[in-house]
Amino acid sequence: MTNATQPRTSGRRRHAVVIGASMGGLTAARVLADQFDVVTVLERDELPPGADPRRGVPQGRQAHALLAGGARAIAELFPGIMEELVADGAALLDFNDGTWFQAGGYRAPSLIERKVISASRPFLEAGIRRRVSALPNVRFQTGVTVSGLEADGAQVRGVRIDDGAAVVTADLVVDCSGRSSRAPQWLERLGFPAPEVVTVSCDVRYATMLLRRRPTDLDGTFAVSIESPPHGKRAGFALPIEDDRWIMTIAGCFGARAASDDASFRELAASLPSPELSDVLAVAEPLGPVTTHRLASSMRRRYEKLRRGPGGFVVLGDAVCSFNPIYGQGMTSAVLQAVALGHCVERNGTGPRLFRAFSRAAAEVVDNPWRIAVGADFAYPECAGAKPPGTDLVNRYMGRVLLAAQVSPEINTALLMVQNLLAAPSLLLRPRMIPAVLRAARVAEQRPVTRLARRPVAVPA
Repeated sequence: MTNATQPRTSGRRRHAVVIGASMGGLTAARVLADQFDVVTVLERDELPPGADPRRGVPQGRQAHALLAGGARAIAELFPGIMEELVADGAALLDFNDGTWFQAGGYRAPSLIERKVISASRPFLEAGIRRRVSALPNVRFQTGVTVSGLEADGAQVRGVRIDDGAAVVTADLVVDCSGRSSRAPQWLERLGFPAPEVVTVSCDVRYATMLLRRRPTDLDGTFAVSIESPPHGKRAGFALPIEDDRWIMTIAGCFGARAASDDASFRELAASLPSPELSDVLAVAEPLGPVTTHRLASSMRRRYEKLRRGPGGFVVLGDAVCSFNPIYGQGMTSAVLQAVALGHCVERNGTGPRLFRAFSRAAAEVVDNPWRIAVGADFAYPECAGAKPPGTDLVNRYMGRVLLAAQVSPEINTALLMVQNLLAAPSLLLRPRMIPAVLRAARVAEQRPVTRLARRPVAVPA
């Protein structure tokens, strides 16, 4: 398969190295292919030929969401890829078709047609990796561990691999190695300061099952069921993915009991505030054991606060910020950072200005999803860490927004735009929006909660 858009190599920059073949690394390689003669992606894992999970991405077996903001950026980078993914088996989610239960009720329909790809993370990565691999000036080296940076004074000139035994020279090095990134230590070895690290506890435990999906299950749509803080600490997701399967994840935070096997998974699904996940579990065939994952905290490295950094080096994706994954922002944030990287390299080259310029651009991408994620986590008294100013007031208002979204298509549309990183949270704070939210929230409080009408679920005899 060939890429519909061939890169426009400028000839002015010779070689870029991307550390990590994650979603951020793959999209960074695509963006840099327009500006460098050669882009090399160095990956520690041996990459699977298909859509199998990677050893170095244990969270890859859990449900993932590619938000609309990320889907739009990927579609621009890889024309036609969404159609390819759907043709290969990915599902399309329309937010007006599924059920979303939160704050004690179901959300109203939205006013926009918003469809996004729904697939497993390995499937998404495999599809994008296939397109990146088809670029004539991108190459992959697998089974490679980067041990440090090679520099000439204040300019990075490449990376050391295989415990320093070899050097891969480059005009630009992009660290997309994830949350466990060693970039802070690498900077200190070169005489630069390490960034401030901010952590906010979330203590999230995930359990996921894969199930056979029938066209009649949930009317072929999806379901989200979220308990209300501060006492409700669970959320469940049933999302259609490739190969006619459901990926069903139940997450619990701050001490909520987590599922570990089929029986406990079904028990917790039955305890969720709406019945859709239990409906599916009653009829769907399990396709494997329950898989689990845990994340103790959200973490952000504040590279944008550093006054200086080396030329020829930037940090991107989870290596900058890893969120509580329940909000589904990680992949989209990484993709948008990669797009910003392309603009920064075009404007600043690979010299000393690039580090600060891109760190600031990445921070602008991260700021809104970070506020959304950590702000929501601070709705729980157990949450510890650096609380953004005004969080308690914002959380009280967002509680009214969630209520209002149950009866107002306009407010639900605005909320979906913010959650999908298509608009800033300030959209919900506009002068005309606030009184509309308060009025609609009062209506929602007075309306009895009813389960949305759907076809009967036939339980096999």
